[in-house]
Amino acid sequence: MTDNARELRELVADVVDGMSFDDRGSDHLWATLCDLGLPRVGIDEARGGSGGTFADLAVVVRALAEQAVGLPVGENALASWVLAHDRAVDGTGTTLAFAIDGEYREDMAVLRIPAVPWLRQAGGVVVYRGGDDASYVETGEGVRVDEAENLAGEPRDTLSVLGAAGTPLRAAPPMPDVRGRHTVLRAAAVAGAAEGAYRLTRDYVMQREQFGKPLARIPAVAAGLAGMKVAIVQLDAVLARAVDLYGTGTGTALRPRIAAAAAAAVIAADAAAVCARTAHQLHGAMGVTREYPLHHYTKRLWAWPGEVGSETHSAEYLGARALAGGEAAVWDELTA
Repeated sequence: MTDNARELRELVADVVDGMSFDDRGSDHLWATLCDLGLPRVGIDEARGGSGGTFADLAVVVRALAEQAVGLPVGENALASWVLAHDRAVDGTGTTLAFAIDGEYREDMAVLRIPAVPWLRQAGGVVVYRGGDDASYVETGEGVRVDEAENLAGEPRDTLSVLGAAGTPLRAAPPMPDVRGRHTVLRAAAVAGAAEGAYRLTRDYVMQREQFGKPLARIPAVAAGLAGMKVAIVQLDAVLARAVDLYGTGTGTALRPRIAAAAAAAVIAADAAAVCARTAHQLHGAMGVTREYPLHHYTKRLWAWPGEVGSETHSAEYLGARALAGGEAAVWDELTA
């Protein structure tokens, strides 16, 4: 871990220190994070951002998820990054929507996109209507927001855009690049939530005793805990490769980055399943109580995989690449 990454993780931990888990999605915390500039990490200061790199943003997203913070820092930063290619950003809350996730009603000239993250709280949304056709749509006239939530209780609203509402973003990066970055950031969030669930579980089995010794001394419990850690280490490894590729800018070859994002999506889904399941198994009845904080992690581990870069589609993409060029070629692309 670099010194910069360590400092960012410590900053996030300091911000939430002493805060209840139920308050880690509050407007007050969002205001604090905005004052610190975290929702604009990875954007050039000359364009209204906080500076830093995509790798810095991934560290922030992972650290926030590890602290069970339920706020749209990653989505806002990525949408603002796209917007900053065309104009300076001003701190207005912004999110992302992709038309490939929705449908177009020609009879009513309405583009309808479900499950847009944190839409109700955004002042505008970057919409990729098709291919690389991007526009910035302010929430208001010509836009309808139907509120919905994911399993973790986070906003996943339906966006309806009437006609050609929005301002074209001529200099926006290509849609596959942006979607790949979103997939990597979501995988980073899964890694953070998995780490949080692991630490709670480790502390619990170390402190709780049965037959006069800590639960962690029981071989089956120790094996389960080790399995969680292995899943997290594996996810962090594939994330490191993906973040490294996306950190090189938009001018490099897109195909290796898409493959790395697909691999991150597959491994993130597996790690989420392993860590959520094992955490509840090792906690027993304690793990299902509302008062205990485990559910702040595991609900997100159940909800997040598949929202961006689904495991099935990502695995199919990697499989097709392996059939076309051979397993060795895909491996070299992911690791070289």
